[in-house]
Amino acid sequence: MQQVNLQTLRYFLDKQDGPCLSLYQPTHRSHPENQQDPIRYKNLLKQLEQSLAEKYSKAEVELFMKRFHELGDNRDFWQKQTLDGLAILADEKKFQLFTLQRQPEEFAVVADSFHVKPLLRLTQTQDRFQVLCITRTDVQMFEGTRDGLDQVIFAEDFPEHIDDAIDEGATEPAIPLSSYSLGPSNRQGQVMLFQGGRKDAVQTDKDRFLGAVARALHNNISKAAQLPVVLVGLAENLGTFRKNNQNPYVLQQEINIDPTSLTVDQLLDKAWSIVEPVAAKRVQEEIARFNQAHGTGLANGDLNRTLAA
Repeated sequence: MQQVNLQTLRYFLDKQDGPCLSLYQPTHRSHPENQQDPIRYKNLLKQLEQSLAEKYSKAEVELFMKRFHELGDNRDFWQKQTLDGLAILADEKKFQLFTLQRQPEEFAVVADSFHVKPLLRLTQTQDRFQVLCITRTDVQMFEGTRDGLDQVIFAEDFPEHIDDAIDEGATEPAIPLSSYSLGPSNRQGQVMLFQGGRKDAVQTDKDRFLGAVARALHNNISKAAQLPVVLVGLAENLGTFRKNNQNPYVLQQEINIDPTSLTVDQLLDKAWSIVEPVAAKRVQEEIARFNQAHGTGLANGDLNRTLAA
């Protein structure tokens, strides 16, 4: 799974040879509502198969649909990993699944180009942001909107705990190469489940750990997501993080509190009060980056009208 941003959409914005398969479906986070999601998904697959069958052989249709059916049979995904919606863009070379925090209109289509407007609108949503919770030995991250936050699932090589970044005899923690995904969070539950790690961690260990976190956040999350990041933690820990931070998406205003004392909903309230004033400015910058990256030559108003079409 990938997060929706202009970088992950670039392949699908370029001209493709076709067929281009686009599927959007509202989903549900919990039982019993999510029991119907796999059934609705398989009904959408039938629509794709019928469209493909008009131009392609049975063997070709099966090849195009193989990854779709594998996802349909993945019980763990449908029971534990869905959010409020999903989108799939696929062709003979690529199959990309996006889990969404807002419900899309349900449809499935085969065409000569991908239907990306619903995802482009998400990149223009001005209230998306991230929150990084920091303790001496652990970090936890959330992403969402004013409506709610979901937990960021780090890649395995992300230095989430101090033991992940500090090895005996190591001189410099490694920087992870991969990105992240989102998982549903218990919004009434506590922000962090304290992992602890090295109870004997000294200041040097903390410096190296939070330095590794700062670099990994910048290189492997923020450069792609391009979302504002609110820091939450005790002042001494945030100060250590900021000494190593070169990430322009980390906001200067922060929340100086032990994050383990907050619920996710309380975290949302505090973070949104910081993000709200900068949201309008961020969406204009996002539009400008889109125009520059894809050479559309569209003015901001033109792009907004295109997305609204």
